[in-house]
Amino acid sequence: MMKRSAALLMLIVFFCFGISFSYPVLGQKSSTIHTIIVDPGHGGQFHGTRGLISKEEDVTLEIGLKLGQAIKKEFPNIKVVYTRTTEGSVNDATSLREDLHNRAQIANQAKGDLFISIHCDATPRPAGGYYERRVVGHKRKLEYVGRGKKRRKKWVTVPIYQSYWVKNMMTGATTYIWKAEKMEDKTKAINQKDEDSTGEFQDSTIEWDTESPEARIRAQLYEQKYFKKSATLAALIEDEFASSGRRTWGVKQRDKGIQVLQATGMPSVLVETGYLTNKEEEEYLNSDKGQDEVVADIIKALSRYKQQLESNRPFANLTLDSTKQQ
Repeated sequence: MMKRSAALLMLIVFFCFGISFSYPVLGQKSSTIHTIIVDPGHGGQFHGTRGLISKEEDVTLEIGLKLGQAIKKEFPNIKVVYTRTTEGSVNDATSLREDLHNRAQIANQAKGDLFISIHCDATPRPAGGYYERRVVGHKRKLEYVGRGKKRRKKWVTVPIYQSYWVKNMMTGATTYIWKAEKMEDKTKAINQKDEDSTGEFQDSTIEWDTESPEARIRAQLYEQKYFKKSATLAALIEDEFASSGRRTWGVKQRDKGIQVLQATGMPSVLVETGYLTNKEEEEYLNSDKGQDEVVADIIKALSRYKQQLESNRPFANLTLDSTKQQ
């Protein structure tokens, strides 16, 4: 029992040492990226949001495939793994939960070093625009009130309504990371990886009992690093969008969490590339020009992220916004 406790204490000290300092521990490899998972969101019966001329599943697939090709061109030594390359659901999933599980499973089995999920956003209101009514005045109207012998005429004042068109104006990109407080799935996903492909710590030769206290501590310490890395990459992506003149909403988390991010044992981000419910932005995201610009911005962010990772510079703590948006 004492030997086990001593080993556990040494493990904690070892990992904390590796996490707390920006320089590598003795004999540690330089951190790098070997495999990137590109995840075009939705697909098949899970088509996502709809715009006036397109569905989310189609736009994300086009952008996702272009992103994968751009990664291969810009970083020839990095392997790209897609969660889907066709219009259907992932591995013919018949439920959304199964589809998301399959995406995470592909990423984890490929031992990805980075997971990038591509999506499109929407408002709750109809795509393009919608009609609303407003009161523009009042008028007197004769009505009958009461019943039987008590029935009588009565003048009442009623509003005059006018219908008017409201354009769906919401635009902009948002990049999400998983909710840090919802860590159970992330911990399990990290423990599924049987080796440290990035070379961040020299523990890949250790056989882990994934239910042991040591394994949980290991996973939680990795999670802290993965969270910082995810937040850093997300911030870089948003920064590149803003530099290109696009409206951005910053790095956010969803209160309910994002299953596909929480179930992948690696740094992971979800990029909402824009709003399909805005006519102009939908046209932009369906155009070669728009898709190429979105991809170029993500590649620039990836390049900056990779440089920071390989130089062993520390990843800063970021203040994040939380949203209940679904």
